[in-house]
Amino acid sequence: LVGGGHAHVHVLRMLGMKPMEGVKVTVITRDVMTPYSGMLPGHVAGHYTRQECHIDLAPLARFAKATLVQGTVCGLDTESNHVLLADGRPPISYDVVSINIGSTPQMLEGASPVETVTPVKPLDGFSARWDVIVDRVLIRSTKGQPTRLVTVGGGAGGVELTLNMQHF
Repeated sequence: LVGGGHAHVHVLRMLGMKPMEGVKVTVITRDVMTPYSGMLPGHVAGHYTRQECHIDLAPLARFAKATLVQGTVCGLDTESNHVLLADGRPPISYDVVSINIGSTPQMLEGASPVETVTPVKPLDGFSARWDVIVDRVLIRSTKGQPTRLVTVGGGAGGVELTLNMQHF
């Protein structure tokens, strides 16, 4: 399992509850504490701390009797069925590989400067980026300056985040 996203968290949970004889599972993830996007709107509203919005993959991997490897995957060798690690450690063999690493959107060319545009993804850094927004809003409010927040994206996640922004 490459990555610690929702799908792999579910796989680990299910394997822990119903092990599959003869199946050896390895989880390779950059971050052992993986963000849970379902709690992000509650974090934005101030209901959850940054820590509460993360899943610790170590106990989950132990529960599933999976090997946990903390590292960054830099490629797959599909000829020899190996996952390649960025730090030069030996490649990890696989028979079947599943990739669940989330997405990182590319900023549009000509978009506003980074100081005024805050992508939600990748999720692992959003909490720190949200803290910067909150600080900026608070500073502006002490000067009597309103702040306009605009959400680009009208999916369920975007709507939930937008509705919860009023609570911080």
